[in-house]
Amino acid sequence: MASDTASPQSSATQRRTTSNISNASSSSNNNNNAQHPSSSSADSNLMNSPTIPNLLYPLRLLLKLPAILTILLRVAIWPLIKVLNIIFSPKEFDGVHNSVNADRAARAFVGLVRQQISVVRPVLTNSSTTAAASGDDGNVMEQYVEPSCPFTEKGYTATMEEMTNNNNSNNPHNPLLLLYLHSPLHSQGTKFIHNFLCHPQLLKLLNDNTENNVVKCFGASVHSADGQRLRDMMEVTSFPFMALLSVKSSSSANNTNNNNISMELLLRLESTQLFTIQPSQITTYLNTAITRHAQIIAEETARRLQREEDARLREEQNREYQEALLADQMREMERNEQLERERREREEEEERTRVEMAKEQSRLEDAKRILELSGGEPAVGTKVGVARMRFTLPNGKKVDRRFHSSDTLEVLRAFLTLHFDETGVEIKNFGMSTSFPKKTFGEEDNKLTLEEAGLAPQAVVMVQDLDA
Repeated sequence: MASDTASPQSSATQRRTTSNISNASSSSNNNNNAQHPSSSSADSNLMNSPTIPNLLYPLRLLLKLPAILTILLRVAIWPLIKVLNIIFSPKEFDGVHNSVNADRAARAFVGLVRQQISVVRPVLTNSSTTAAASGDDGNVMEQYVEPSCPFTEKGYTATMEEMTNNNNSNNPHNPLLLLYLHSPLHSQGTKFIHNFLCHPQLLKLLNDNTENNVVKCFGASVHSADGQRLRDMMEVTSFPFMALLSVKSSSSANNTNNNNISMELLLRLESTQLFTIQPSQITTYLNTAITRHAQIIAEETARRLQREEDARLREEQNREYQEALLADQMREMERNEQLERERREREEEEERTRVEMAKEQSRLEDAKRILELSGGEPAVGTKVGVARMRFTLPNGKKVDRRFHSSDTLEVLRAFLTLHFDETGVEIKNFGMSTSFPKKTFGEEDNKLTLEEAGLAPQAVVMVQDLDA
């Protein structure tokens, strides 16, 4: 393990040393270029100055000294770089395209996680609360089960191939990718695995979603080829690092080519800020992101099924279009006929109403004319030729009026017709009768005078509503 750690460190040291040498060389060259004009100006001044001609050559040598030192340093370090490349040769976890080394690195990380899971207090089973074994001393022996490690033992390339191959099965959507990058040199790296990744709630969430093929967990050390590759891809600068990604692949892409895979970042957790929150809060973040993604997948599935259903129904709708159109035309014809029939009935009803109103108006005018021709009501105090009538109406009211004895029953009818119209009583067809003696007067008796009908000099006439 020491050799595994030394290789990335030495390579990083070599890269930093070469970078520093290049920067120093470029800096010295820039300084020389920037200082040459001033040195030329100083040489010109010194040559023109008669007092200090002996300082010219030492000053030139002093200005060229940084460039000389840079060249000598590069020459001296070049053999050292070659020796370091020979000493620190590629190790077992190196090689991006080496699937054997990638799987070995993934198993090494899984072994580290399992070791920390064994250290953490195991999770109680559901039966442990009801089933327990009691010893002779009466102590209850609890039963525990150690949760499994949710991280895959395959390399990054094999993991991505497995996820994208799932897209060709019955499930049209790829599972989510939970990515964790571990830095062995980080002082809190192992502590994060122990306190956070091995937390019972987080382990249960990851194991449940892994079993349901909702989430695929992949972890790697940054000292491995896959870990360094993912570190560069995600532009990770601080540890620990955890991310939840949505993996999408082109439908026409070859699954063995990871270049055709696109990723959408759903959640990113990194740096020492992770230690400022509780493990249960990280579980909440992950569960929320997984649930939200599941809702999006459900909506996409519903839309896809809806499109398929629409396509299926479209053909049936096209086949039934002519029948529906014909039915609509028939209903339109029936509706027009109904409207025309209602219009005729309405016009007939309006005509009947108009005729009845005209008839009623004519009846009232005839009644007024008859009363006018009768000379009106006799004056008060007249004793001879006067008949006093008391009409008992159907509603119980009584109306008194004086008539001439020579007035006919038609005058009485005319009076009652006008009285009903003035008082708003809806009686059009009525009859008249007396009780003592019992007589009934119809329209055929309209020409009889009151004296001939036995209603003079006074009488009580009962009025009946013949339409009631």
